[in-house]
Amino acid sequence: MKATTACIGGTAAYDLLREGAFLAKRLGPQNTPFGHSQPIHLCNSRYGEFFFLSRHGETGFNVTPSFVNYRANIYALKELGVRAIVSWSETRAICHNYKIGEYVIVDDVIDETHLRPNTFFEHRGLGVVRQWPVFCPSLQRALTTTLTEERCEYSDHGTYVCIEGPRRETAAEARKFASYGAHLLGTTLVPEVFLAKELQLCYASICYVASYAETGSDFRPFENGRTLEYPAQVERARAAVERLPRLLERLMDVLQRTPGVCHCESSMQHHIASGQISWDWRTWFDDIPDLPRRRADNWADGGYEYDYEYFLDRMRRQYDYQRDEPDLFDSQA
Repeated sequence: MKATTACIGGTAAYDLLREGAFLAKRLGPQNTPFGHSQPIHLCNSRYGEFFFLSRHGETGFNVTPSFVNYRANIYALKELGVRAIVSWSETRAICHNYKIGEYVIVDDVIDETHLRPNTFFEHRGLGVVRQWPVFCPSLQRALTTTLTEERCEYSDHGTYVCIEGPRRETAAEARKFASYGAHLLGTTLVPEVFLAKELQLCYASICYVASYAETGSDFRPFENGRTLEYPAQVERARAAVERLPRLLERLMDVLQRTPGVCHCESSMQHHIASGQISWDWRTWFDDIPDLPRRRADNWADGGYEYDYEYFLDRMRRQYDYQRDEPDLFDSQA
């Protein structure tokens, strides 16, 4: 049976690939209108095939979250016939009600990123998609069944706040996110989940808690009245990662007996019905407009490199200065 499910792996996924945790055929990077994806692997399991992609590279943490080509990754999986994507990501718990090593099926997202292309349809008036539910309910139900059957400790609720990175959060930022009602902190689900919706794909995420968010203190966290030592924390996070190939295999079985009750495959229906795009999703990208690009010759001014956006901003500020201080501007000119 042709693979229609894919897993996008987060931190330590490259270790699983390197260590041969998956019985897989390497398909390599895929060329897309948005550049090359990360290398994709076609994995075999007792219950069917699935695709696997490591966000950060195959040999190590080579690409930080801000520079992952999310659009190319999602497009490539869609092109291969994928209909459902399961993401797994390392997180830091803002709320100490979560244990280190615990799995969490997140059900909402707060976007705190600011550098990443977050739509396939820049300058095109498309991609106006409702974000509730954020994650596919059918896929979430399958993940819940999988973790239950594998007797894993997990929570089926959590709000994930995605920060830009690569730096860690400050203690004040962690308090701010807690005031928002966020439970977990990470760097990878955005814009991935939103891009999947734009290509009418089912998407859900299983996170594991690797540590706690910044508290502004060097004291170790407590668990059941005892200090949780760092080696124990590392071992629990490692065990959570090592169990993931087995969970994915079980998920392939669960998906075959989980009824689909979502509307993910019609998320762009309103754009189709209005005639803005056709039923064939590949035609949505036939005429991608040229976007401003950084100059190849590193055009510089005063020793500082800048791109087209910086040039426009400088001219805008020069205009404002001339308008507000015309006499001073004329004398300097």
